[in-house]
Amino acid sequence: MFTGCDAYNGRMPSLLIRRAVRTVSATILTVVVSAAGVITGTQVAQAAHTASIVLTPAVVSAGPGENLAITVHVSNTSSVALPEGEAVITAPSTAISSVEDLDAWFAASDKDTQPGRYLDTIDIPEVAAGKTVDVTAEIALSAGRFGGVWGARGLAVDYVLDGDSAASSRSSFIWTPTAAPSSVAFTGILPIVPPPSTSGLLTAQELTELTGPSGILTRQLSVAQARPVAIGVDPRILASIDALGDKAPEGALAWLELLTSLPNESFLLSYADADISAQAQSGLQTLLAPSISDVVTAPVDTSPSPTTSGAPSTTPSANPAPVARPVFTPTVNNIAWPVANSVIASDLGIFSGSGFTAAILSSGNVSGDVLSVGVASGLPSVVTLDGLSSALNNNDASRAAAYLAVSASDETQAGKAFAALPRETFSITGLTKLGMTLDTVLGQNWVSTGSLTTSLAGASSALGITDSPESSQRISVVSSLLARNAALGSFATIAEDPTLITNPASRELAAVLSVGWITNSQWSTAVTQSMRASQKVLNSVSVVTSSTINMVGGQANIPISVHNALLQPVTVVVNADPNNARLIVKGAEKITIQPESQAKAQIPVQAQVSNGSAILSVSLQSVDGVPVGEPVSIPINVRADWELWGLGGVAIAFVGLLTAGVIRTLRRRRSSQA
Repeated sequence: MFTGCDAYNGRMPSLLIRRAVRTVSATILTVVVSAAGVITGTQVAQAAHTASIVLTPAVVSAGPGENLAITVHVSNTSSVALPEGEAVITAPSTAISSVEDLDAWFAASDKDTQPGRYLDTIDIPEVAAGKTVDVTAEIALSAGRFGGVWGARGLAVDYVLDGDSAASSRSSFIWTPTAAPSSVAFTGILPIVPPPSTSGLLTAQELTELTGPSGILTRQLSVAQARPVAIGVDPRILASIDALGDKAPEGALAWLELLTSLPNESFLLSYADADISAQAQSGLQTLLAPSISDVVTAPVDTSPSPTTSGAPSTTPSANPAPVARPVFTPTVNNIAWPVANSVIASDLGIFSGSGFTAAILSSGNVSGDVLSVGVASGLPSVVTLDGLSSALNNNDASRAAAYLAVSASDETQAGKAFAALPRETFSITGLTKLGMTLDTVLGQNWVSTGSLTTSLAGASSALGITDSPESSQRISVVSSLLARNAALGSFATIAEDPTLITNPASRELAAVLSVGWITNSQWSTAVTQSMRASQKVLNSVSVVTSSTINMVGGQANIPISVHNALLQPVTVVVNADPNNARLIVKGAEKITIQPESQAKAQIPVQAQVSNGSAILSVSLQSVDGVPVGEPVSIPINVRADWELWGLGGVAIAFVGLLTAGVIRTLRRRRSSQA
């Protein structure tokens, strides 16, 4: 182990000498091999080495006289084995004291440089193609000359193969020569959401699995238990339990009871945790607010009936009242939580107009003197720290501790740090690791418990919005989905109860817009399924196509059949429009079609004198004039003169018979006189 360093980026002279020797040796070997290749007529190529390296401290802090236990994780992503190499550990001496500087530290790429002072070199064995190797070691920190200032320090590792840098990465730890000069109040914000799906309501089977002992929803609650974590609950979970009524699984009811018993701060997410920024940026002026009135009846009053004595009756009832289920009541109401770094300034007005009175924003989306809490466009807001959120979501306790440490001293954080916990983690292992990471950072005596409620109530400093819109491709897709939902709303006006169409449609749309879909490769499939399902509803009431109809005479009622595939009656107005002057449509007809049946409308038409063919374009609309479905063309064969010729023939025959009768009568009279 070396304790000194020179001016060459903190590298030891002996290290430089070893690299130079290896480089020269490699050059000589290359020349020899090349010569051999010339002699044998073969071409020899050296395969490129591609690898990654990660340095992970075993603890988040260390002080003078202590060693720091670390693990170096090397992954070989190439198709050939990596030879033996070295991991060179370095660290800058000075403390990192601001969030901005810490962001810059982790964002930098070292390549062949080694920042800071040399600490140690760790031997790395050969790594087979596609394999990984973990090497543990303890490094002395005395060479770092970190001084007497408490705070975060950077750690860097350079993976050296044959004298060249093959990979590098950065980490951190907390240097503790003294007690922490100040503390930081931490609040994690955890969504309680099921995995993404296209269903507006969860089935009994899904609830049973999700709320079981090893279910995702159960594990999410376990992360929140006994930790300073505010929980955002997906209303779809509660709606699904309510919709099942007495058929709700026992496990789901037990989960609901656990949820209501937690002392954690809580609020309701948008339904299905739908992406509210995308809705606003797609032109929606009022965000989706799906209803469950079509599936949930009014709750039964389960309060005990008063008795004569004022005490509850002990006599068994023939029809006992249903047991009251727990009712979840959030501690904070109307909080908007958009996707991290997805907001533009105009979104906040739509959030407010949709009933939200507070917001959770991301640090990359705001500006101001105080960046942890403030007021953005009139909305009191807390700001999650992107670096801290990322560290916790990736179970990097040392990095998370570094962000908390700088938040304790950075004036822009005002002693507060908020973290957005995973909205897309649906693995039991991931949630278990998240809990362990939280316990590690919360175990530091300079980390205290923060409060979402208190912070929102005390928000005063102005927060500016740094526009960070969602991608144009995503907005295009969301706009199409919203337009289809609007079409369903118009279509539903023909139904006896429009909410039986609009409520399920808006719930399912919210599910497709769930934040959980954003990084999921199957979102395009979910969108396609949603569009097909909504199109099926739009096609459920339609004109039945017909073969050619023969119209004989000047006037007739053309029968038009209309099919209703819905489970409720619909009322439509049937219109017809001819394509030429052979027919004149005298009016439309309003009809009501019963569920899953057909009905006929009689459209009055008048034929002109000429014979020939015509086409009626038959369309449907609501009573208010909203078009329904697509027009259907029905061919008509017009025989307008048959009636005239028939009446003429009858008239001639009548006159002929009358004349013959008169002549016959006159002849009889003459014969009798003779």
